[in-house]
Amino acid sequence: MTIIKPNKNSFKVEFFSSVLIMIFIASAVWGVFLYNQTVNFRHEIEDIGITLKQSEVENAELKNILYSMIDLKESESLVASESLILEKNPEYAKVSNFAKQQVVYETGN
Repeated sequence: MTIIKPNKNSFKVEFFSSVLIMIFIASAVWGVFLYNQTVNFRHEIEDIGITLKQSEVENAELKNILYSMIDLKESESLVASESLILEKNPEYAKVSNFAKQQVVYETGN
């Protein structure tokens, strides 16, 4: 007499295969998430690069304006236009050593 027994391992195989499928799905979702993060970071880097280039251009323009303002030829024309006189022996105000020490202590340096 032949006794036919159904697969006793079917529960173990089904459980193992379902765990593998869930791991595969989770890794696929994780991969998509990482890919999206990478793309977002690349776009942010491009935006920062564009902003950096614009800042460099603005910095160069500001330097040109500053250098044109402190240009010696420009200052001579300013002196002439404002009727200023170059003083031969200028007197400068001096700060005492005591006042310097108070400023240093008050600022914490």
